[in-house]
Amino acid sequence: MAYERMSRARWHEDDGFLTAQFVAAVGLSLLILVLVANVIMVQYARGVVRAAAEEGAQAGSRLTATEGECVARAAEVLDGLLGGTMGDGVSIGCAVGATEVAATVRYTFTPWLPLIPSWTGSQTSFAVKESLP
Repeated sequence: MAYERMSRARWHEDDGFLTAQFVAAVGLSLLILVLVANVIMVQYARGVVRAAAEEGAQAGSRLTATEGECVARAAEVLDGLLGGTMGDGVSIGCAVGATEVAATVRYTFTPWLPLIPSWTGSQTSFAVKESLP
């Protein structure tokens, strides 16, 4: 009987000790999950930027195409695949020459947490301009 009282007393002394560790571990796990998800989203967005630059260059390579058509096609791809606030930091530029088209998409992706720096960069794609035979 004395042993039973003593073990109950010890059990009550340790109340709440594991709770603080559990909360800290769960909080750290969720922080890491958010960081990994943010990196995955940025990688997806970079793929969208690459696709938009390629599509813009292809649209601008047609015989009668203008810079406006190149920019419009790249913007259409961006709007279709990268909506919301991630698309706010993206700009598109096209240069249509006599023999070549260059479509450049510049981006700045703001991270979800203030601890991480912004991702900035650009993607340029080239295409050969169609010509009459």
